[in-house]
Amino acid sequence: MEDKDGVLARLQARIADAELVDMSSVRIGDILYVPLDEDDGLTLTGGYDTRKKYIVIIGFTPEGIAVGALLINSEIDPSKRSQEMMDCQYPLLLRDYRGILDYDSWLDCSDIFELSKQKVAERKGRLKGRLISADRDRVMQFLKETDVFDNVTKRRFGII
Repeated sequence: MEDKDGVLARLQARIADAELVDMSSVRIGDILYVPLDEDDGLTLTGGYDTRKKYIVIIGFTPEGIAVGALLINSEIDPSKRSQEMMDCQYPLLLRDYRGILDYDSWLDCSDIFELSKQKVAERKGRLKGRLISADRDRVMQFLKETDVFDNVTKRRFGII
């Protein structure tokens, strides 16, 4: 269908603006969509400089300038197929995240990414939703109890 008056384009622009994340109001369990690069700790393949990823906020640094986040992946990375790493993959079911995910996915609880709030805002990160309370509670309990991260890391993001 032709959009002679640009109505659809204006609506899409309004929706995009409404999703821009206000980093001052981000909470634990919020799901953001943001471009990440190798400086953020992401391994990029295929010649890309950045890759848009869904992340889940799991904590904040004591000084409040950065967040701790986990990545959502559609498939488990082959390098994380050991039993210890498989135990760190939390399933996110499509039925619970229809407005966000296109299929069942995995929250990778084996690696915490530290991202500055300013960088997320500058990259026009988008707030897409939040974990359902049962998932948020289970993930945070796992992060408290796991030996994958030391207590210094857990304290840094307010997990313990």
